[in-house]
Amino acid sequence: MQTKYNRKAERAQVRRKDGREIGGITGDVFHKTVQASKHFLHTPPAIAFDLDVIAQAKANGARFVEVLDSETGRVFRATIDRVWKRGFTFERKHGRQIGLALDQWNRDAEPPIADQLTLWGQGA
Repeated sequence: MQTKYNRKAERAQVRRKDGREIGGITGDVFHKTVQASKHFLHTPPAIAFDLDVIAQAKANGARFVEVLDSETGRVFRATIDRVWKRGFTFERKHGRQIGLALDQWNRDAEPPIADQLTLWGQGA
């Protein structure tokens, strides 16, 4: 299932520090389109974001992330909280980034994975 977005309905564009547009926010979803062969991490297999980009998306009301692989049409979904809680930070010549392993993402029509809350409201 390929997600299509109405760009006019976006509340905000999300940009890197250099001003380049990375994606947009529609409702409470930050979405970004990439080519997996070029933009997914290989070691470990993951999807990564500039730290300031994911923080900007959350600050602008996004609760979820959707990444469309333009090569396959697959959509990867997760909550932004999951990216922060289960992600790993690194720097590989492109500034500080946060990556979330591919097995932490829902794919295609599955709803986003949410961390189960305990009785006391803490993440699992």
